[in-house]
Amino acid sequence: MDQHRILPNDGSFGQNKVTEQPVNDKGSYILGRNYAATTRLNSQHLLWKLELGWCLHPSLQALTANNHTGSFTATPNVSEATVTSSTQNLNSSAAHPNNVRIADLATGTAIWAIDVSHDFPLAYIDGFDINLQQCPPPEWLPRHVTVRRWDIYSALPPELEGSYDVVHIRLLLLVVKDNDPRPILRNALRMLKKGGYLQWDELDPWGAITVVAGEPQGDETGKEFQKRQELTPMDTLKWVLELPSIMEEVGFEDVKKEDFACALHLAKYYQDMQFMVMEEQAAAEATAEGRERVEKAIREGVGESYGKARVTPKVVFLGRKPSE
Repeated sequence: MDQHRILPNDGSFGQNKVTEQPVNDKGSYILGRNYAATTRLNSQHLLWKLELGWCLHPSLQALTANNHTGSFTATPNVSEATVTSSTQNLNSSAAHPNNVRIADLATGTAIWAIDVSHDFPLAYIDGFDINLQQCPPPEWLPRHVTVRRWDIYSALPPELEGSYDVVHIRLLLLVVKDNDPRPILRNALRMLKKGGYLQWDELDPWGAITVVAGEPQGDETGKEFQKRQELTPMDTLKWVLELPSIMEEVGFEDVKKEDFACALHLAKYYQDMQFMVMEEQAAAEATAEGRERVEKAIREGVGESYGKARVTPKVVFLGRKPSE
């Protein structure tokens, strides 16, 4: 048994309470949870941050009390002491950042939550995952960051209903079951306060291309290189294309979708990370034949990868819970 700080049910969020929680459940997650997988997830987060320049979407960083109950104007990279001492100077039309509560679903290593706590030191950020073994011990987490063991496909604990200004989700491409994100979206909607926002960051596998140094993007020489890396049937990923309409169906309003092309100077790093994902997929294969198939794809890909990279666009979906 591992100890991880969790959310109490008495409303005293973020008070460093600790309880024992088992951390060995794998659920439907097919990738690894060892030190290499943890390092990959953290590297992946840092690449996303380097490319996008933010963790919390800019439109959610300056919500005012006029358009969102419990909203905030956040001030990145300001120490808690500085913010506390200058409370009287804050814009009176915005709630103080210490009222903001953010949930990070499928938090993984909790790196997103930790990074956001650095950007917005007075926000309370709670990470949720079916397995917490990739998270730091509770004693090492920032003051306003907690983690809790919870399967996002299970019933929502009653104390979490209507508790959050923002719910964040990232990279569930290999987690969503049966091509249907609705169970996750329904839980996210219930977690939000009225007027709260969902931010779902995902990859668009349908937009993936292979870039080859010195050749036009999408050149024929990269197609076989790309095909060998497509280990997940594309028809199981259709939900990404349909996510905006599914969000509206579930009950979100003002749904928006933003696309972000991969920066070419980061393409090699993303490709190397893709090989790490494939190694984890190989380890998860149930048969020797399946493992060899994936390992062969890795060997062939690595052997010809210099100057080639499969790049996948990022997409961010935003949606608001109705105020009434």
